[in-house]
Amino acid sequence: MKIYSLYKDFFIFLDKTMPHLKQWKIYSTHYYEPHKEFLENYFSHFPFINFSSLKQRVESIKTSDYSLLRDLISGCSPEQIIKEAYQKCRRLAPPKQEPNVYLLIGFFSPEGFILKFKRKPVICFGLERFNDFRLLRILFTHEYAHFLLHSSKGEVPERKNLEWLLISEGIATCFSYLTFPNFKLYDHLLFSRDRLNWCQENERYLKEVHGSGTFTKQELMDFYHKGSSELSIPPRAGKYLGFLAVKKYLANKRKKNIGLLLSDKKLALSLEL
Repeated sequence: MKIYSLYKDFFIFLDKTMPHLKQWKIYSTHYYEPHKEFLENYFSHFPFINFSSLKQRVESIKTSDYSLLRDLISGCSPEQIIKEAYQKCRRLAPPKQEPNVYLLIGFFSPEGFILKFKRKPVICFGLERFNDFRLLRILFTHEYAHFLLHSSKGEVPERKNLEWLLISEGIATCFSYLTFPNFKLYDHLLFSRDRLNWCQENERYLKEVHGSGTFTKQELMDFYHKGSSELSIPPRAGKYLGFLAVKKYLANKRKKNIGLLLSDKKLALSLEL
């Protein structure tokens, strides 16, 4: 596994920033240009960011905005946390190809995400989102599972996009739970405790909403991402249904393990929500 610590060059940019100098030129020289191929790919996924808006964001950066992050990284290496988590992950489910990991500082990045770069999935972390690294090993393990799923055999039919979203999140959650069993379930779900409590108390209601046939796949997809105030459903609650489906499969199938789900999309999509 190779880790690309792009954030180190971002800090070089910050160190060279001076009040009388144009920040964009320094940013471009020390951060954007050295990583242009990756960053152009990354920024292309944010339609509200074009060259002009990116330049404006860069010009408004204050060094003090990143002082807490710099202190966090200086006292706790994200690279070391990821390396240690990877060793545990590969013992449970070794990859066919070693993953590449990118640690970057962007603008409102997800904490962890998979990006296709040079026609291959890579694992990425937007460090500007972190106040601490308590859950970084969980986030890495979660994204590592998605990395394996990207490379698993089979295809996901368009009509199955919703099922795949929920089941793949369930697989990633169960995988991190198996890898780091000492963490709380809400940590593995990347929920607050209150969000998990809501899901557990409203499990039947969630199943009814998803199985009623009242809503289109797109509406259910929107419920997943944004929640629904009308239906009193919080965002990403559907992830809990995927977790339950995978948990049930692992509990009831003899000699079955999560590695099979991570390697076969058809098998994963056969799980019942």
